[in-house]
Amino acid sequence: MMDKISLQEDLERVSEWSMANNMALHESKFQVLSYGLKRSALLKELPFYAEVSAYSTFNGDLIFPVTDVRDLGVQLSSSCDGPFSIHIAQITRRASLLAGWVFSVFRDRSPGVMLTLYKALIRPILEYCCLVWSPSATGEIQAIENVQRCFTRRVSGMAGADYWERLRRLNLMSLQRQRYALRKTYHDLVPDSTGILMIKVGW
Repeated sequence: MMDKISLQEDLERVSEWSMANNMALHESKFQVLSYGLKRSALLKELPFYAEVSAYSTFNGDLIFPVTDVRDLGVQLSSSCDGPFSIHIAQITRRASLLAGWVFSVFRDRSPGVMLTLYKALIRPILEYCCLVWSPSATGEIQAIENVQRCFTRRVSGMAGADYWERLRRLNLMSLQRQRYALRKTYHDLVPDSTGILMIKVGW
């Protein structure tokens, strides 16, 4: 309860600051996303949970808690599977569907054409804001990697080569290694949660 009071006070201070600086806020777009222990999921089933967890804006409108929020193209959720599990599932599905479209439309499967299409259309989906949502769960890492694994398998000249050999021939990095490089560039702090894919590419 004390956390709720503190957050409500912070919200009021932000509203007062915006009014003092002539910066109107779209209070109708305010949303609340909360995280907690698994047992807190039981509390959400209670009939009074929404009212107790609601916050009020400067204009008196109530802000009720939600289970997921989309912000700047990234989906955050209060799921026990992780805050970005829904986002990762969505982008892998979008990228896989787009890869299927590419192979159904373009007959030329040469590496030059396929890599151009992959880097322009598919990989950006898998890398957008990855510094924010970069996964640590092995299953999510593999799900993302499988998009590139399946795509490279269908490029001309790659028949019979395993994934790591295909990456070498196409001059690509694994997607996990790509995220590693991005974190190194922007943060110079690169915790490797699993090491599964990085070890195989011969660091």
